[in-house]
Amino acid sequence: MTPEEQFLFDVEGYLVIKNVLTPSEVAELNAIADKTFPAPNDGTKARRAFQISKWAPAYQALLDHPKIVPYLLELIGNKVRVDHDYCIFMTKGGEQGTLHGGETDRNPDHWYKYRDGMMRNGLMVVTFFLTPAKSGDGGFCCIPGSHKSNFVANLPDDVRHYQRVPHYVVQPAVEPGDALIFTEALMHGTLPWTADHERRALLFKYSPGNSAWMQPYYNVEEYAHLSEQQKRLMAPPSIGGRPDTVLKE
Repeated sequence: MTPEEQFLFDVEGYLVIKNVLTPSEVAELNAIADKTFPAPNDGTKARRAFQISKWAPAYQALLDHPKIVPYLLELIGNKVRVDHDYCIFMTKGGEQGTLHGGETDRNPDHWYKYRDGMMRNGLMVVTFFLTPAKSGDGGFCCIPGSHKSNFVANLPDDVRHYQRVPHYVVQPAVEPGDALIFTEALMHGTLPWTADHERRALLFKYSPGNSAWMQPYYNVEEYAHLSEQQKRLMAPPSIGGRPDTVLKE
């Protein structure tokens, strides 16, 4: 991470990383989604699918995308593990959940700490965007800086449910191929989708090696041609004897 990226993440709790995926990678991922997860004809406007990393080699490769791994190592540490993955696809009028997150007793793996020159996080998210989201389109939103808030429970219910969108709720603009990385300690959510095109977001969530949010864990036997690094990344949570996810050359 650059010094400016360190500053921004520490202050805001998220980063937009431009052009992580090439146009050809975006096109391939979209073509696979068209085939594997086609839009239904029942009027559904918001849908999810879990373990999209099983869809095709191009999706499996996102688990440890080389442009993302350095951020994970700096923000989580050398024992990082992938916790779970899924997609959110939305058409105009689609809604998805409420503003959530923050460090609470209910979600003790949602945390952010700084000590001795290092940032460390609990559960984190990398979102790859296959379609654009201009300002006002909806989709990912957050309250910058809320990963440090001591008053998460004080968020008004009308804001939490998007009945009111005050100035402190931000929807970052993104383009196809961008990635957004954020800590689950950040209060975040998905604004109703207003654009004419479909929203396509791929979410990969990561934890420290000793922590887990999702059950069941990954089963490496269900994947073909995993690299040794991907196997270490997908290992169940543990502490003693756990190797670094990315081995030094």
